[in-house]
Amino acid sequence: MRTTIVLDDSLYEKLKTNIPRRKISNFINQLIKEKLAEVEKKNVTKKMKEGYLNTKKDRKELDKDWDSVLAEGWK
Repeated sequence: MRTTIVLDDSLYEKLKTNIPRRKISNFINQLIKEKLAEVEKKNVTKKMKEGYLNTKKDRKELDKDWDSVLAEGWK
């Protein structure tokens, strides 16, 4: 897919200086893939942490319920 993006002039100059012209698209694609993988990993980690904290809260509430049930059975 072809698209247009805007780069800072100085960034583009560095890109042209260090990457062969015909390889710039591949270079940018690879960088975007790597950065997106990092972002996705952070998002998954954040969601897992939130899920763990919610589960921990639910587990405490369930433990209270089970404590009363178990205590009744032993009387």
